[in-house]
Amino acid sequence: MEFTTAIEGMAQAEQGTRRLTTAGQVSAVLVGLIGALVIFVTPGFLAVIAQKTGFDNDQLGYLAAWDINAMGVTVGLSTFLLARVPWRRAVGVGLALVIAGNLLTAVATGFAGIAAARVVAGAGEGISVGFAFAALGRAENPDRAFSIYLVVGALFSSALLYSLPMLQAAVPPATLFVGNALIVVPVVLSLRWFPEGSIDETDVFAGGGKLDLKLAGGALLGVFLFFFAMGAMWSYSERIGMASLITPGAIATGLSIGTMAGVVGAAIAGMLPRRWGRVWPLSLSCLAGVVSYLLFRGHVTAPGFIIAAVLLQFSWNFAQPLLSGICAQACQRGRVVCAMGSIQTFGTGLGPAAAAATLASGSFAPMIYANCAILALSIAVTVLTIGAEKRRGAAAAA
Repeated sequence: MEFTTAIEGMAQAEQGTRRLTTAGQVSAVLVGLIGALVIFVTPGFLAVIAQKTGFDNDQLGYLAAWDINAMGVTVGLSTFLLARVPWRRAVGVGLALVIAGNLLTAVATGFAGIAAARVVAGAGEGISVGFAFAALGRAENPDRAFSIYLVVGALFSSALLYSLPMLQAAVPPATLFVGNALIVVPVVLSLRWFPEGSIDETDVFAGGGKLDLKLAGGALLGVFLFFFAMGAMWSYSERIGMASLITPGAIATGLSIGTMAGVVGAAIAGMLPRRWGRVWPLSLSCLAGVVSYLLFRGHVTAPGFIIAAVLLQFSWNFAQPLLSGICAQACQRGRVVCAMGSIQTFGTGLGPAAAAATLASGSFAPMIYANCAILALSIAVTVLTIGAEKRRGAAAAA
């Protein structure tokens, strides 16, 4: 008598998952770039807000948190919506919110008004990131798909950060936010190729789909801590440069070169042979990150600022595809990597907010040392999670 066990049924469901096409990957990369653009260019984003409003460092940190944490909420909601709503329609709504939020930012005045506008934009950004990450997680090689996404994002944001001082001198901040809304329109046109993943989704929250809870839990905790530390340092890098009296042009050059180093980091991560594993690359990333943080201490020179930005972005973008690959491994249907989008966004948003609370003394040192410890803890958690997963796999095979 033939019958299908629960395990066999889950395996068949996994085999039925539709993989990402080339055109679908292009669309997913563009959608993800629009969703994460504020994170890619946070220092420049805060510089434009500061020019528009005159907000102090504390207010800028909290404003970034409003935007990025709104992203985190809707990325998290997207995890629950993958099996319930058409993906293209959901992403279309998200992109519409991004457009509306940027237009509202252009006309808003005062902290409350701009914060509300950024919540609208952040909600749309989160939907875009969540579904884009789920789509990229369906690639045959998720590590490589995410590295391509990061390379494209880093190239675009590097050019934007480099040109931002010239743009700020040429046009008012409101116009820059209108331009930010307009660049979303071509991405909307790419949705015809975005994967319609909901048509073959088995709802994991109703008991379907294969999910490694232990691997997912450890990986997501490591991701949160990693992005908490990186988000804080990246957000305040421009402010640290300004406090050290580095010229805006030199800061823009440093941020741009640093972002280009992120391209190199993501590309190298995508080319690593799978047999090399993820432990030693993540350890290397941690070392580079800690060194970059320490270079931001005290009075920072222009060359020191550039080196710190290079190491920070290399560390961040080298590690992210590897972290994404671990999350994709925990659930082949993309739910954990979609949840990763929410977790990393919350981490990136809470990092600047927590850092803002340490700036009352007027020194960045407490923030820097705290984030060194948090970054090291994040990699330790992730490495231990990888080791535990390998031991479970070896025990199952024995």
